[in-house]
Amino acid sequence: MEDRQSAPEEPQEKSPSSTADDALVAARGAAQSAASRLREGVNAVRDVRAAARRHSSARARLREMTEALEADEAALERRDEVAATYEQIVEEQGAAVAEAKAEISRQRELVERAEQRAASLEEQLEQLRENNEEELRPYKRLAETARGRSEEASRGVSEAKRAVRTAEGQAKDAAERREQSISSANRAIDSSQARLRKVEEELRKARDGHAAAGAVKQLQDDVTTELAHVEAARAEVSVVTRDAQSAVDAAQTHLWTQKKSLEEAQREADAARREYESRKQDYEERLARARDAEEDLEDQISSLRKEAEEAKAAHDEAAERHDEAQALLDEAEEVHATPEETKRLRASVAAQRAEIEAQQGVVDELAEGERSLRTSTRGSRLVLLAAAVAVVVVIVAIVALIVTR
Repeated sequence: MEDRQSAPEEPQEKSPSSTADDALVAARGAAQSAASRLREGVNAVRDVRAAARRHSSARARLREMTEALEADEAALERRDEVAATYEQIVEEQGAAVAEAKAEISRQRELVERAEQRAASLEEQLEQLRENNEEELRPYKRLAETARGRSEEASRGVSEAKRAVRTAEGQAKDAAERREQSISSANRAIDSSQARLRKVEEELRKARDGHAAAGAVKQLQDDVTTELAHVEAARAEVSVVTRDAQSAVDAAQTHLWTQKKSLEEAQREADAARREYESRKQDYEERLARARDAEEDLEDQISSLRKEAEEAKAAHDEAAERHDEAQALLDEAEEVHATPEETKRLRASVAAQRAEIEAQQGVVDELAEGERSLRTSTRGSRLVLLAAAVAVVVVIVAIVALIVTR
């Protein structure tokens, strides 16, 4: 029995349920630890952001205070400068104001005078245009009437040329018909003479051959007839020649008459053209003189308008100089009359410098606190960052898995 008690005990195996409980406890511990570290990371990020906001707000406040101080320092410096040169400013700017006023008055008078003169010349120009139009109207009418006559005469020349061409054609036709008629009459004579010679030859043969008296008699009658035909043809040639020549003479006379008419129409057209050119030249010369007179007045008006514009520009420049000098003078008077404001501003500048120095200390302190907090919480914030990255990786993996399926 003692021997059994002294024997070493064998290790007992844990049950499956005991192992699962231990794993659950370990998992819970790990989860709690991870959650605690994540909370620490979140708190660290929140604290760092709060410190950064406080630091940024303090720096913004310092910047505003500095800008306000710089503005007041500039104002104080300007007041000191004005106070130190008060008498000089009053003397110089007072003279500048007086000079600018005189210049403004002078330029205003120049503007008024130039505009009045320009208005008067514009009235003269309008009246001159009306007078010129009235005076030129009869000369313009004469030129237009002469142009109408010239154009009408030119049309008469064109009609006369057409009549001449027609008469030339008629004369040519009459000459051709004369030649044709005479040629036809001469051919008739030739034919009659040829028949006469033939009959005379037959009569000669009949006589030589002692033909019957009746046949000879018949041939003698034929010869007589053909002789009559020849004489008639010759008479016809004279008649045809006379009649054809008469027609040619009439056509030539008509052509000569038409040429004379053309020459007369051409003389009338030349005279009408010369008259139109003379009337036109007279009108254009008068018109040019009228336009020169109008343009002379227009140039004077333009010069006066330009003079008025230049005087207006000089007036505006003098007004600007006056306003600038008056502003400097008013400023000097205001500074000279309110020394207490200079004193107040000087005290305010000193107070602001002290406040800025104190604010700079606050900014430095907050900056140091922010740097210290960032250093001390660096690990916690990195853990939070790693956790966020892990979550993103898991999400990406899940999405990739879903897509591949």
